[in-house]
Amino acid sequence: MSVPTSIVIGFTPFHLLPMREVLKEIEGNVYLFHPIADNPSVDKTRNGLAFLGACDSTRRIRIMKYFSAGRAIHRLMLRNSKVDIYIPHPFNPLSNYAFFHPRSSARYIYQDGILNYHDAPSPLAAFRWRTRQMLRSAAAALPYKFYAGHLSGIDSRPIAGGFFTHPTLIVGAAKFPLLRRISFEAGTRREISGPRGGTLFLDQPIERILDRNLAADVRRRTIHYVNSLGGQVLYKPHYAQGRSMSNDPTWTRLPGELDALPAEWVVRKLGVSNAVSFTSSALANIAMSDSAVTCHATAADMTRIFVNGRATTLSELFLSLGVQVTHLPR
Repeated sequence: MSVPTSIVIGFTPFHLLPMREVLKEIEGNVYLFHPIADNPSVDKTRNGLAFLGACDSTRRIRIMKYFSAGRAIHRLMLRNSKVDIYIPHPFNPLSNYAFFHPRSSARYIYQDGILNYHDAPSPLAAFRWRTRQMLRSAAAALPYKFYAGHLSGIDSRPIAGGFFTHPTLIVGAAKFPLLRRISFEAGTRREISGPRGGTLFLDQPIERILDRNLAADVRRRTIHYVNSLGGQVLYKPHYAQGRSMSNDPTWTRLPGELDALPAEWVVRKLGVSNAVSFTSSALANIAMSDSAVTCHATAADMTRIFVNGRATTLSELFLSLGVQVTHLPR
């Protein structure tokens, strides 16, 4: 009997959290890709674990990791009769390649923040996004399959199962023959002792979801709100922050080694009392894994979403996951 073969792909700092939990559920040989797999939080001791594209090396540039990983995935598909795929969604060039590869077997989806809890359509109908993804894939010499429906890919190919912190709340649950509950507790145990205090502010490029003038006003009012909480404020920008930032001169930027970690792990290292952001899914993950931290979302009531076709705002989803929705004063 042949040994099972699986490919697990992630690409944002957050993905390190569910990937760690998914790896515990997989038997046999596992080939992992994450562009920052050299991060010390990645457990490299698992039997049968190999890294695609030398992604665990600091000496190879990111685009070459993607290029090499794509070639390795194709070889694995040809060599093995059954290869299971584990990804957050097929929007990324490499996860797209693996997900739509004609020889891929079972496809599993793991949690990508709050993406799986609301109707998040693929943006590929827009020419701008189609061009952007096509160019990114071409840079790594990968084909790209355009798809419609939910961004997670559940409307594009049959799905074998999924891994989520709140499987009863996900949209499109009928698409998953198997649902597994995961927790972000493991690997994120509190690393400090003593009283908590202060605030961690998680910045975001909210100009992508709000009118630019409104976004500027929300940034201004959010800074005032954060300062009203009292205590030291630690600042962590989004990995794709852009030019617009909400970094008050009195706040302290996180050192590089913490800045590179998922916010869910940073909170445990800092021991803060509050975590504040606009609409970051990290707030929900922190609220679910650390009851001692109060999580505040300052733009959730301005963000419209649909849940299984029903119109609502992000406030409803956040409240169900333990996040405090803040209505900013004028």
